[in-house]
Amino acid sequence: MKLVRYSDNKIPGELLGVQTEDGIIAIQKLADHLNSNVPVNMTDLLENTDKGIEQIEYVIKTAEDLRFSMDNYMLAETDFHYLPIVNHPEKIICVGMNYVDHVKSTGGEVPTNPVFFNKFSNALAAHNQTIPLPPIAQKVDYEAELVIIIGKRINSVCEKVAKEAIFGYTVGNDLSERTSQFQSSQWMIGKTFDYFAPVGPAIVTRDELKNVNHLSIQTRLNGHLVQDSSTSEMIFPVEKIVSQASQYMTLKPGDLIFTGTPSGVILEKSDPVWLKSNDHLDVTIEKIGRLSNTMA
Repeated sequence: MKLVRYSDNKIPGELLGVQTEDGIIAIQKLADHLNSNVPVNMTDLLENTDKGIEQIEYVIKTAEDLRFSMDNYMLAETDFHYLPIVNHPEKIICVGMNYVDHVKSTGGEVPTNPVFFNKFSNALAAHNQTIPLPPIAQKVDYEAELVIIIGKRINSVCEKVAKEAIFGYTVGNDLSERTSQFQSSQWMIGKTFDYFAPVGPAIVTRDELKNVNHLSIQTRLNGHLVQDSSTSEMIFPVEKIVSQASQYMTLKPGDLIFTGTPSGVILEKSDPVWLKSNDHLDVTIEKIGRLSNTMA
């Protein structure tokens, strides 16, 4: 299932949508017409993901059995806008140096354990959101990344349990201001400017992806392909990352984990041209979706 967090231009607050091949279903509207219950928003869903998904599946199947015209429940593009897939996660954890080609291109050493750093919730941005360049920015870069959404509370777990605690996945762009990033050994200040963690457009639940460690991942800058790799090139697969992170802290539903970027970032180039106003970025991960943002 693909789930979208959105805001309806006619209804205040955040809502939950289900993305299908035909469009996005306003699941609350559909449930109301069937006198059924579904999670109102992503926050409600993350409180009990198993129950919430079961309710949504029931509503969709009931509508199909009754031969409802789904056109009445589809969102028109002019009637809504996307929101970041999770609202104020307690933690946004990032993994650096997780693709061998990227490590070699930047002159680093291949790590023996995941290299963790963090962003904060102020950095969250949505699909199609315009991202302002910070006034002090000099060297802003893109980083296409697979993002994990945690669905269950875990601490100090093995890889098998860690994998089962994953609710789903989305597309992320770990935007980075390189001058600030390398002012100290801690990368955080160059990573967590406002809106420097766009994610979306949808969460794809774990059951939809049989092998998340073998998906194409690409970035296009103004239509030109600049990153082209596969999650199979990750040094540490998703279950290893989640298990390792859980050794250091309790992971909770809604926590996000960015899993690292492949080669092709601007930092690696001998004659870099950094991101500027009006640059358009498309980050695409096979079977998950395309995240689009424009710099301002």
